[in-house]
Amino acid sequence: MMPSNQPEMVKRTTDELERAMSNSSGLISATFHRSLDGTRMFNYGQWESKEAFEAILKQPGFNPDKPYWEGLARNEFHLYNVVHVEAKTA
Repeated sequence: MMPSNQPEMVKRTTDELERAMSNSSGLISATFHRSLDGTRMFNYGQWESKEAFEAILKQPGFNPDKPYWEGLARNEFHLYNVVHVEAKTA
């Protein structure tokens, strides 16, 4: 991603996230991070199931054939299972 594209990518991603959350898509949460050099953006999303994630890829804007990030960035999807969570307690 070009650094000049990062603000638009953040905006588009935020807009699409709101739409996905309102559609009861199985998306539990999403956390977005942008690199300090402006060349990357990372999304950590939690889904109810692998099937829920795969279903959103069929929706307009998320379909890899015509994605909302088209012309701004290259996207890679990687799926993981949570194996451990550590949280600081008060």
